[in-house]
Amino acid sequence: MLEGLEAAMRRLPSYHEAIPVLRSKHVAVQAGFGGEQELDKVFESYAFSMKHGIFHDLSLASSTYFQVNTLFITPWYAVLFEVKNIAGELTVTENPPQLIRVLDSGEVSGFKSPIAQLESNCELFQDWLYSRNISLPVYGAVVLAYARQRIEVFDTNIPVLFPSAVPTFIRKLPTTSPLLDDDTFTDLVSQLSSSHREFIPSPICETYSIRRSDIRTGVICSECKTLGMTWHKRKWECMNCGFRCSEAHIQAIRDWFLLFGGKMTNKDCREFLHLERQQNANRLLRDMDLHTEGANRNRTYTMWLPANHKKRT
Repeated sequence: MLEGLEAAMRRLPSYHEAIPVLRSKHVAVQAGFGGEQELDKVFESYAFSMKHGIFHDLSLASSTYFQVNTLFITPWYAVLFEVKNIAGELTVTENPPQLIRVLDSGEVSGFKSPIAQLESNCELFQDWLYSRNISLPVYGAVVLAYARQRIEVFDTNIPVLFPSAVPTFIRKLPTTSPLLDDDTFTDLVSQLSSSHREFIPSPICETYSIRRSDIRTGVICSECKTLGMTWHKRKWECMNCGFRCSEAHIQAIRDWFLLFGGKMTNKDCREFLHLERQQNANRLLRDMDLHTEGANRNRTYTMWLPANHKKRT
């Protein structure tokens, strides 16, 4: 998501009507990512005595796809953590389930309830376990990334914690007799790893109703940020600063997938990179780690593998 927003802001004119919305969303996503990193630091620095596994940004499929910020799993229980990093006075309501944010300026905004989101994820993860004949208690906690955040919550069994309190919360959970033996737990951790599916957000142009024709095409120089590098003698050359690079097209092609999504053809590649020869586009695409379908003129390229597709070696 961050990459896609950045690609759009790089390739839209500064005066484009979507820029303020993209910048606002970028700030929010960056803040959320920073909040998750605060919890990550706690897990990196704390040594838990029990056997456990930790997963970050885990995407699984049950009756629907769902994403867990952080999963802490042991032979006794599983804990899902929903991390939030939102500035302002926060209030979580039960009916309707919502998080209301009031800034110092008086601006009021509404968001999805982290408690309702967490409860749904816990149920979906419980179903995911049941489908594999595994029975474990599943707990959940909302984590506020920074102690300066202020929040009011309705009467609920879901705890709201700061990162520093997470180890104590985990230690207080019941650990009498393990419900999973070592082999079963090892197999569960392996299944979680293999079941993860990379989260692929909707194409930015589709999400924000941006016309394809508004996107500036070409290869961007990584040194001076000028748009319009040219392909010469198997290298990209910037006419502004003279920088030469053989891999500058990689980010441009990634931008195309983040912005437009779907399957890229040789023609799409040539138009976006400003290449004239089909052979040059073929060579550049072939050398990238892309999934291909079809042959010759009908060949298409996809940045992300479809779910359950085994990558070719």
